[in-house]
Amino acid sequence: MPTPPSPVSRRTFVRTSAALAAAAVGAPSIVRAQRPLMLRFRTIPDPDGWHPALRLKGDWLVVELSDGVLSGYGEASHSNDDERCKQAVTELFARHYADFTPSIENLARKEREIASIDADLVTATAFSALNQAFYDLLARREQVPVWRLFRDKAPFAGVKLYTTINRTLQTRSAEEYSTIVGEVRAQGFSIFKCAPFEAVNSPDNAVAKSAPGLATLNRLREEFPDLGIRVDFHERYARPEDFFAILPELERVRLDWIEEPFAMGAAYAELKRRTRLRVSAGEIFWGDSRFAEIRRNKWADVIMPDVKHVGGFGPLLGVMKASAGAIEVSPHNPAGPISTAASLHAAAVYPDLVRTLEYTFDRKRTRQATGERVEGGVLLLNDKPGWGVEPPGASVIA
Repeated sequence: MPTPPSPVSRRTFVRTSAALAAAAVGAPSIVRAQRPLMLRFRTIPDPDGWHPALRLKGDWLVVELSDGVLSGYGEASHSNDDERCKQAVTELFARHYADFTPSIENLARKEREIASIDADLVTATAFSALNQAFYDLLARREQVPVWRLFRDKAPFAGVKLYTTINRTLQTRSAEEYSTIVGEVRAQGFSIFKCAPFEAVNSPDNAVAKSAPGLATLNRLREEFPDLGIRVDFHERYARPEDFFAILPELERVRLDWIEEPFAMGAAYAELKRRTRLRVSAGEIFWGDSRFAEIRRNKWADVIMPDVKHVGGFGPLLGVMKASAGAIEVSPHNPAGPISTAASLHAAAVYPDLVRTLEYTFDRKRTRQATGERVEGGVLLLNDKPGWGVEPPGASVIA
């Protein structure tokens, strides 16, 4: 595997950015620091809503940092407490970023400082959103896409997506599954992810309660033999041996991967011994330490750092750099266009690590209004400044 790229030197970056700006017809000069940053929040309703059975649920919460001319955006969705998350963002911004000037060096320094904090999910999500927003603002000021802060040329036109249908489903009926997956195929996706094991809601009779989920998977495999199926179990199996009991059924369905059947730990070594199916894990870990544990023990085939919870864009790159040559990385992202774009830019920095990105199924195709472009199941990379997308119209909350 090629050596992952290092950030371009500041001198080279500024020189090439200025040349690009000057070459563009009618392009303004590079925008430097403006007045003190203002913090705002945008709450964007998830267009498909969400089902109560989901572990992480809620609308899309976007953090905006504005200098009066330009704004940078970060996503803070799915902390499980949006109000407390907004409060945490406000407090952390005042404590850590009151006089902060975004630059590659300053962001890296701040990331090292924050890495030692033992952050709960809300605090991790708040830090992550601020970090994303600063990278977006920095790149917008320099008039380059975020990935150009780290490499000179785009490594690909786009990244293959697998689409998550969890939030699109409302009734969880066989008919609805069939309809939604049919639409998934019609939009050009070749892999989808579902979570049909909501009946497993306690350790009691977990194997028996698995029957409806197994029946759903068998129907989908029979009806859609050409599609890859990934299943998120949301750690529903408190006793790993109960999950081991249904592994033969899952293998018969030929799943593309199984995701987090039980809490991450030593039992994953036994899971890997018992199945040939790929195992993925790690969607809400903060920093790299838990991912390092997975890599060291070979507990999974794929790790899934989430830019909304791992610490932000810089820490996501840190996990990816540490994983080079060791394990596949597929950023977790059942959320909105901002975190999706940030995950795409991370893949552009480390293209050899990422085969697929997660994407919430856009049944109503509302996300095109943000500037996001998906064609044939591929999320396209663009050259627009920052993340290259804008939040859709939404209420701004002070």
